[in-house]
Amino acid sequence: MSLSAAPPLESPQHVVGHFSTLLVDQKREDRMLGVDLWYPAVAPTEATTYELIPGIGFMAACAQEGAFILEGRHPLIIWSHGRTGMRHSYSLLCEALAARGYIVISCDHPGDTLFDWALGKNVDDATNDRQRLGDVRLCLDGALGSGPEISPWLSDHVDAERICVAGHSYGGLTALASVSSLHEFTADMRVSACVMAQGYTSILPDEIYATTNVPVLMIVSNQDLTTRPETNADKAWSLLSARAGVVGEKSRRINLDNAGHQASSDFGLYAELAPQVENVPDMLRAYIKMVADDSPGDWLTSWRSTVLRHVVHIDEYLREIHTL
Repeated sequence: MSLSAAPPLESPQHVVGHFSTLLVDQKREDRMLGVDLWYPAVAPTEATTYELIPGIGFMAACAQEGAFILEGRHPLIIWSHGRTGMRHSYSLLCEALAARGYIVISCDHPGDTLFDWALGKNVDDATNDRQRLGDVRLCLDGALGSGPEISPWLSDHVDAERICVAGHSYGGLTALASVSSLHEFTADMRVSACVMAQGYTSILPDEIYATTNVPVLMIVSNQDLTTRPETNADKAWSLLSARAGVVGEKSRRINLDNAGHQASSDFGLYAELAPQVENVPDMLRAYIKMVADDSPGDWLTSWRSTVLRHVVHIDEYLREIHTL
């Protein structure tokens, strides 16, 4: 059986290239990260296939495996997955951003992936926070040619003046922490913007907002039952928007109606494809049901347009920030 994510969220402006690789961080006991890369490309090759779990995968909506990158320098987005997520759990969003001209890098955060939780190998929050920040920095170093090589051509095509760290849920927390100096890593001054989609912020201290050094886009789902706006977005927005200077003036909050917690992810696609697959593992079936229970009633018919709204808002915001 051939499963497919098609159609893409919108008509692509560019061909989308893709490849996967493995990064090893020798400074952190050879920690290994699976990494996916999407980018604007020159011409189609062969459609990418993503493996969701062993034995179950699907053909990409538009990504072309190993395609040659489009000439020139392109803005970079480092994308951080949510708790129990995976690096390719946002493939439609990442492909659509690449189709609009972005290089997008997403890595697994070992200790906080779906398989880590299923096998009881998940780490505590303090360890997770520290590891995630190191993972983001490793990907950024690799993209800019100062760390383990992601690709021999990548650093020649990244616009170092237009770099964003973004993420969903716990990944939103990771993105915000990466541009703050309130931890053992200093704020990464190479980053010029931050995006949080359904960000998990309720555990963060107030001081993190006072030490955030770049403008932040907060995309908030008004029907999010996991990172509820009143316990996560409202306080974060109050503190960010009150900041003096560029951070306060250029940060934005976008409220999405009729959207749940997984509004930026591929879980709508998984729910769409699941009936076509025999013997879907109980773990995955339960996960899809959990997402459905946390989503608006018409989620299965509207999820593509909701993911596309994220793409449009992120693109518009970064274009505004990067013209400063």
